[in-house]
Amino acid sequence: MAASPFIIRIAMLNADTPVPNVLAKVGSYGNLFHGLLKAAAKHVAPNLAIESEDFDVVRGEYPRSASDFDALLITGSAASSYDDSEWNHKLDEYLLSVYETCPRVKIFGSCFGHQIVCQSILRKYGVIIEKDPKGWELGVHEIQLNEAFLEALGPGFCSANREPTPETANDPQPPSPKTLRLQFIHADHVKIPEGKSLPSPWLLMGWTKHCAVQGVYEPGRVLTYQGHFEFDRFINTKTLEVFGAKWDTKALQSGLEAMDKDDDSKEAARMVVRFLLEGRSVVYGGDGLMTPP
Repeated sequence: MAASPFIIRIAMLNADTPVPNVLAKVGSYGNLFHGLLKAAAKHVAPNLAIESEDFDVVRGEYPRSASDFDALLITGSAASSYDDSEWNHKLDEYLLSVYETCPRVKIFGSCFGHQIVCQSILRKYGVIIEKDPKGWELGVHEIQLNEAFLEALGPGFCSANREPTPETANDPQPPSPKTLRLQFIHADHVKIPEGKSLPSPWLLMGWTKHCAVQGVYEPGRVLTYQGHFEFDRFINTKTLEVFGAKWDTKALQSGLEAMDKDDDSKEAARMVVRFLLEGRSVVYGGDGLMTPP
């Protein structure tokens, strides 16, 4: 007998609209995330269904009740999390309220989403968002994943993300990946006070040579990525062509060339799905019934 469908409902908090060429092809950022997470869910757990609803937070749209959803997903944006705008302040306040009053609702943020989640929830620990003095991080870069983060995800948590190779096909629990390649396009970064670390049980997800905070993780509650697993070559290229329209030709071309590389978006999406399943019993692909840590 087939297992009953297990549904995860996500409120997609759209903090921007894709550039015209991207919007025409994939629709909203929320729609883009939905498709990627739906595909990832099929790989992670065959009885898992992803449902989502789009909200335009720039226009003041929010769920009637956050508790109607299993998770909030905050998209990227051309805005900065510290901008003095009404919608930005409202989103900041909303995220903190949901975090403090709806413990069952998980929170995931990407790029701008990562930054405003950190700003909202970790502000009291001195975490800030600012312009990165190193400038833009563009194109595909390799994230060094934090070993403590991988351990917190639990044995085998990430191993299911990578497609089996001839060397690992018969290994019941292949080693977790140590790195993750994602597309990037950001000029702000999350900064932890010098000499300080994230409060327990929060962990860094990883880092690159350019950016020290590539994501944060609180088991069972919050996961963020500075990078864009929802972006591919086409999306990031078209986005940069708009963002960098007035840039020096050499700088723009360098950024565009950096985007024309392979990435690990599927693996990153599956990690998000596994995060969304933390604490819930579900039939995993090939693993039987499991309750993630």
